[in-house]
Amino acid sequence: MSARLLRSCGLAALVTLGVPPLASGQAWSVELSAGHIVYDPLADSVGANNLVGTLQYDARRDAWIYGSAAAPFRTGDPFWGAVGGGGRFLPANASQRRASLGLDVAADGYLFRDRVALEGGTGATLEAMPFARFAGGAAGVELRGGWRGHALSFGGVSERRGVFEAGARVTRDGTVGVSADLRWVRASEGTFPFLGGTLSYNGAPLQLWVEAGRWLHHRLSEETWGAGARVAVGGHTAVWTRLRQEAPDPLYWNSTRWTWSVGLTRQFGPAPRAILPTPRRESGAIVIRVPVADAPGTELSIAGDFNKWQLQPMRREGQEWIIRLSLAPGAYSYAFRSADGDWFVPESIPGRREDGFGGHSAVLVVS
Repeated sequence: MSARLLRSCGLAALVTLGVPPLASGQAWSVELSAGHIVYDPLADSVGANNLVGTLQYDARRDAWIYGSAAAPFRTGDPFWGAVGGGGRFLPANASQRRASLGLDVAADGYLFRDRVALEGGTGATLEAMPFARFAGGAAGVELRGGWRGHALSFGGVSERRGVFEAGARVTRDGTVGVSADLRWVRASEGTFPFLGGTLSYNGAPLQLWVEAGRWLHHRLSEETWGAGARVAVGGHTAVWTRLRQEAPDPLYWNSTRWTWSVGLTRQFGPAPRAILPTPRRESGAIVIRVPVADAPGTELSIAGDFNKWQLQPMRREGQEWIIRLSLAPGAYSYAFRSADGDWFVPESIPGRREDGFGGHSAVLVVS
């Protein structure tokens, strides 16, 4: 087997395909999915259709571990399994700061058995990405840079390879979210820039997303795109699907390929807080309350989609900060700002969600 075929392996895609993002919060989940994965160690044209089972644990502070196993639908396709973990690590009070430093870490190990070549293989991937996050309300900017690597052993041949990566990401959170990414990947063959973006709808019970991107280099100019949907069924179950065309990655030098998957995820533990809560009304006005214990200080302001993210002061009434708003029907993202200038959303606020940068915003729907 040639070194090029080993580089084209991309078995990390097997791990990713079997483990779609789950709702945040401390919980165990079990997932059953089916999908098509291009399997590259033998030839670029060989595909594997698998039934995948996954057990995952999500901790409260954006950390997770999982284990997956897959059985092929077709005779001759490989068996494979994977375990991994990682997380986004930030200071405890990062959600209340405009700027913070953090670290994204992920590690995966996998093994597979090719039933045509009668060979077994093992491998691993590792990623460590320090980042700086700058947040203001529902918008944020993240600058990151670090290292990604993989190791593979198959058919008596072993390979290790790594790339350095730097980039910037800009996001706008809300019921309709937008993000843009610019990355530079430095490999032994050169530096490869990538530009991409994602558009998402984060409603309840339906979530939708589309993404597109392109490598901007004469040696690597392929496009990538994808789309997916997720529907919540009750408080603990979700059904999801996605389709992707994957462009070559300088870490693996895989061929351009497409993948699809459908699945069902069942979460165990307390039901998650409603994503889009019903707001409280008093005399026709929408009332937002924040316990003083959750927002200490001499003053508190609110800003959101309803006022073009211009600060409005809240009034203290006893042990609560209160504001009454006249809002037309619609979905609104918002956040709070302390007297020190820090943006945050307390855990006690219904509709609190991650903003993708380690901070939070909140969403409410007025009907």
